[in-house]
Order: sequence, then C-alpha cells, then structure tokens
Amino acid sequence: MPMFFRTAETISRFLHPLHRSREDNINEEWIAALTSKLSARYSRVRVKASHEIEKMAYTANTGRIYLEHLHIHPIRFFLTFTQQEVEDVDPDAEEFIAIQFIREMASITSAPIIFTSFIVSNAFESSQSLVGIIGTHYSSQLSNQMFSILGSLTILKVPADFLSNVGSGVKDFFYEPIQGLVHGPEEFLTGLEAGTFSLARGVVVAFVRGAADVTYLLSDNLATLTSDETFIGERNLYQKQLMYTNSAQRTVHDTLAIAGTTVVRGFQSAASGIIAQPRVHFSRQGASGLVIGAGLGIFGALVKPVVGLGDAAVVVMNHGLEATTATSLKGNKRLRRALPNAPSESETKTKLVCYDDMSAKIQQQVTKGETVDDVYLGHILTNHHLIIASEKYLWIIEKESVEPRCINWGEISYFEAGRSCMKIDVFSTQGTKSHMLRMRQNEFSSLRELLTLKLDHSSLVGTSFTDLQGIKVNQSGHVFGSLNIPKELEEFDDEESIIQSCHDRINILGSFLPHYFHDLDKEAWLLINSLTQLFSGWSSRRCVVVGLINATNESIQIKSINMVEGGSPCHVIPTIEYDPINAVLHPGGILLCVGWGAVPSSMQTGRVMISIETNSFACSLADSISHTSSVEVLAGYKVGFLEKSFDESGWWAKYWMLLQADSSNEEIHF
Repeated sequence: MPMFFRTAETISRFLHPLHRSREDNINEEWIAALTSKLSARYSRVRVKASHEIEKMAYTANTGRIYLEHLHIHPIRFFLTFTQQEVEDVDPDAEEFIAIQFIREMASITSAPIIFTSFIVSNAFESSQSLVGIIGTHYSSQLSNQMFSILGSLTILKVPADFLSNVGSGVKDFFYEPIQGLVHGPEEFLTGLEAGTFSLARGVVVAFVRGAADVTYLLSDNLATLTSDETFIGERNLYQKQLMYTNSAQRTVHDTLAIAGTTVVRGFQSAASGIIAQPRVHFSRQGASGLVIGAGLGIFGALVKPVVGLGDAAVVVMNHGLEATTATSLKGNKRLRRALPNAPSESETKTKLVCYDDMSAKIQQQVTKGETVDDVYLGHILTNHHLIIASEKYLWIIEKESVEPRCINWGEISYFEAGRSCMKIDVFSTQGTKSHMLRMRQNEFSSLRELLTLKLDHSSLVGTSFTDLQGIKVNQSGHVFGSLNIPKELEEFDDEESIIQSCHDRINILGSFLPHYFHDLDKEAWLLINSLTQLFSGWSSRRCVVVGLINATNESIQIKSINMVEGGSPCHVIPTIEYDPINAVLHPGGILLCVGWGAVPSSMQTGRVMISIETNSFACSLADSISHTSSVEVLAGYKVGFLEKSFDESGWWAKYWMLLQADSSNEEIHF
C-alpha cells in the first residue's frame, strides 16, 4: 500500500509540476525579480528579418496573377548529342559551369525524354512562385529519367539496338504465322513468309546499324586524337551539312560520291597536315611547337585516311539502312523557327519579310544549313553574277562557276561604278586587286545599296587619288603595297640599328618630294623585310608597321602611341613635317610606327597590337585580320586605309592610314 501511494504521488507531480502544497512558502521577491528581468530583455524585438526574407514575403503576397485554367500538354522528344571540341571559356563567365558539364558528357543517341502534363485550375500565385512550381515539376521528372538517358549512351546503344532489332524479328517470326493460322492455311503461309522476312531483316539491320554506330564512334575518336583543329572543324561541318540534306532522295550514285569525297578529304588533310601542323605549332609555341607539330603531322598522316574510310563506310551503311527501314537514322528534324527576342532599346532588330524561295536557298548557302555563325543580309541577281551580302562576307558567284568568292568586309578597300561594270578593290599581300563586275546601268544602284549595308563609302579610299590636302606635290600613280616583294639581305644589323638607319633616311623626307609616297612605302616594307629576316628560325617574332598620313590642312596632336600587346616598345619614325617637341603632325606629315612581339612559346602567343590616339581619331591595329582591330573617328574627320597587308603565315602586318577632313564644303578627288 505505501508503494502505491508513492507511485501515485510521483505521477501527480509529473502531471502537475507547478503544483505546490499550501504549506510551501513562495518566494515572491524572486518571482518579481525574474519577471522584471525577462520583461526588460524581451519587451523589444531586436532580431530583424533579413532583406531576403522580407523580399520573399513581399513577392509571395504581391504581383500575383490569377489563372482560371493552365494546361501544359505532355512533352516527348528524343535527345541525340555528339561530343565535339568546345572552345576555351573564361572561368569567370556565367556559362563556364554549363560548358564544363557539356565537355564531360559522352555522346548520346536517341535518348527518350518524356514529361507529363501540368494542369492547374483557379491558381492565384505570384509569377516567381508559379515558375518555381513548374520548374520543380519538370526537374523532378528529368532526374527520374537519368538512368534511361545513361542507357542511351552511344557505346551502350549499339548492343541495345542489336537486341531490339533481332528481338523484333524473332517476335514477328512466331507471331505472324500464328495470326495467319487462325484464319486458315493460306494465311498461315503468308504469315510464315512475313515473319521469316522480318527476322532476316532484323538480323541484317542489327548487324549493319551496330557496325555503323561503332565505326562512327571510332572515326570520331580517331579524328579527335589528331589534334588538328582545321581537320576536325571541316569534318564536323561536313557531317552537319549531310544531316540537313534530304537523305530520302539520295541515290546510290550520290551516296558513293559522298563516300568518295570523305575518303579524298582524309588523304588531302593527311598530306597537307605534314607541312601545316609543324608551321602552326611553331608559330604558337616556337621551337618546342615545331617538334610537337612534326609528330602530330606524321600521326595525322597515318590516322586521317582511316577516318576518311570510316566516314565513307558509315555513309554507305546508313544509306542501306534507310533503304530497308521505314524510319531514318538520327538527323535534325526541323530547322530553327523561333527568332531571338531583342529588347526595345537594342539597335539590332529583326525585320520580318514575306517568304521568298530564292532568299531562303541563299540563306541556307550563307549559313551552311545554320551550322555557321553568319547572318544573311540581302542579295541581287544580275545577268552575270549572284552577289550576296552577309554579316561577315561579300559573296560573289559567277553563273559559269559554282564555287563562290568570299571577301571579308574588312578587306574591301574601295568600290566605284564604271561605264558597264562595278569595280571593287580588295586588299592583298601586294597592294589592292580589283574585281570587275559586269552589269547594266539599272543594276548599279541595287549593288550600291547592298554594299553600303556594311561599308561606309565616305571612309573608303581609292588608289587613284590625284589631289590631297596638305600634300604639296601630286603623288598619283603609286599603289601602297605594290613594293611588298621579299628580298634576301646579304647582311643586316640588330633591330636597333635597323630602326636608326630607317629613321635617318625618313627624317629628311617631306611632302614636297615627287616620290614621297613611293619612298615611304619602300621604307616601310624594308623594315618588315629586315625584321622578319632578323627574327627568323628559333627566334621568330611577329611585327607590325603602321603608316599615318595627315592629308588635312590642320596640324594633328599626337596624344599617345604605344604597344597594347608586344615584346618591344613602339618605335615612331617621323618625316620632316613632324614636331617632336610638341608632338604635332603638320599637314603632309607622315609617321611610321613599328613594333614586334615576343618569341611565341607554350606560355605566350607573341601577339602584337599598336594603339594610336590623336585629337582626331583613335585606333588599335593587330598583327592579323582575324584579331580585333578598331578605329574611332571624331566628327569633322574621316580615316581610310590605303593598305592592309597580312602575311599568310601570320608573321607580319602592314597598314597605311589616310586622315582627311570630312566636310561637304571641301571637295576631294579620288
């Protein structure tokens, strides 16, 4: 009994911990002190919600939209991904993580991805919350389908396709005769014939498709091992072009011609790579690159023909598969239809015009089936030529020729209309070369409008000028760049002696001399010829020479001339009309700016870029046309190029710039 009372007392105290007997003395002072202390500490709320929490609470309760019914239909597609080389991206860029993920992905073939529908009624949510809910709906389904995507890896797809095709044939082999036997003996024989044919076709298709996939995979990996960017890029481009062609209308003759082309490409690239690879790697990494390039060239000579034969075999096998199966192999199902959304303040706008079959075909030619990063702008068709303007090139296609001539817009020097032709001058290694386009008088205005889409005619300079402001003697007859003829020098000094000798000869020249332009152009080429022979072999360096002519009636203030990239200071060689104390180039004066880079190595490319800033214009000129060069001219002036010459191997560049006044009151003849 005493045990029972103690247990009951324990339970009572547990259920009523604050219960006290009346006999217990309560310390009221302690309770009052504790209450005051807690009131002082927690009477004011010191903890304030963070800005992010307040923002989430605000957005969750404001900007809501009401949707009576939202129905997103089910989505089903097949993903095919082929791994290719990805250009280097700045690690600080936002897309770096995504591109790193793509680099690590393996090739995927026809991976089925299915998303169920999303249905909601009477929804009253903020746009941010609604997007999050929809995103969670699709992301959760995508994560559940990762194993099916992994099962579609190209290396695993081959045995899976083999079993699928053979299994389908085995099923038909038994199913068709049984179905026919239900109806009668004659239908049984028909079903037996159909089942046997399906089994044979399934076995053949399984073997051929597996062989085609394995051969393509091996050829792709071998092409990557060559490390030849040109070969890999041309091969990928050719593969994409084949994807866009209608393979259903391709005959056996067409297939064999394509296969022969891939074989020829492999052997041609193998032969050219023996010479090109050492030269490319030598220009990038110097002496060590020469050895690496020689090894890659020999390796490519052995591997590239094998890649060409493998690609040819894949083309032939795929043609056989398409002839025996109802569905085609992997390929692009449709071209891009959506246009990019440009903001209202953007200068680049997309203009929608009525569909034209001719323009559509030309657009495919310019973008090579949307595989090249270029934009079609317009075209004109004359009796003798089809002339196309794109964002990067001017295309000239003669009716008698299939291959187009692609001219970079930066290489165009000048254009003018004649009696029966349009003359377009293009920069070359040795001066300008003229392209004469025959056309009627009513076609000149259309071509002029087409050219002015990318060219500012006021800034272009012709080579037949007869009168220039600031130049005291007529200098007509000379074409800048026409003296660019390499000559072997018997002996030459170091670079400082070359610069000093050139300075002594140019410093006494002036615009009062009859052969002023000729002599200066000769000196500019002599600088390049001497420096390229001095910096040769293991110590090869790139060099740039820029000539600036002041063809105005005003003196030009030279603010700065320096090297943005390079391994030397920028040497400035002036004529007699230059004031070195005040850094002023008087009318008719000319400056030659010379600089060279460091020896290329694995650590540095040895690029060169010269920057010139005056009170009338500013420019940056690089050692190659593929590198970014810029010219910014202030109001009242215009700058044209008399010459843009580049070495085919990328070791030198030569510019001649003409600064003129841009005033409608002053007439200048070209």
